[in-house]
Amino acid sequence: MTDKTLLAQKTSVSFAKAGPAIRHSHHDMIRFWERAIRRAGLPVRLTGGFNPHPRMVFPHALGVGVASRHEEIEIEFHSPVAVEDIARRLSLACAGVLEILSAANLPPTRRGRRIRESSYILGPWPYGAGEALPKAIEALLARREIAVRRGAPGSERLHDIRPFILRLSHDPERNGVRADFAHDNSGSARPDEIVRLLAEAVGTDWRGIGMEKTGMTLE
Repeated sequence: MTDKTLLAQKTSVSFAKAGPAIRHSHHDMIRFWERAIRRAGLPVRLTGGFNPHPRMVFPHALGVGVASRHEEIEIEFHSPVAVEDIARRLSLACAGVLEILSAANLPPTRRGRRIRESSYILGPWPYGAGEALPKAIEALLARREIAVRRGAPGSERLHDIRPFILRLSHDPERNGVRADFAHDNSGSARPDEIVRLLAEAVGTDWRGIGMEKTGMTLE
């Protein structure tokens, strides 16, 4: 009889998030994946207690309103299962919401990978605003400190996101901005923060400007 408390396999599943799914919060995604894994009938390890949940982790929590070409979720299994079978079953369970791209096994350890860098395309921008973006980007990068407010109203705190901005560049073909961020234990910059700062600089409304993650580096 299989001991369902043991970690037999750990698999990373890559998926794309687009369309209506970008409106789902990270907590919404956790609940969706719990249901999808159960629908797929996979031999997933469960947490203990009276309300067990599948043992899974996202190396990076994607913000509301941000699409992604490549997200990842790490899932623990108590019995071996072929990665092709995992991808096939999850594709059926996630159909119409997420696109499953691939699955690959990881070393069977409890420690999850951490995100170190992420890349985004921000746009397209409204007509006329794109022409002002190069100077706005140059001015933003020239600042020694970029303070943004985070937190609930009444308990907001200032955070300096300048150290996390690795690169910002204008992409005229996409009428957008390419952004690369560093991540560490203290946090990172967020794509919506850059969109708001640049929109203010060029004098346009930030709402409606698309945000898409194009890649990330994990270790």
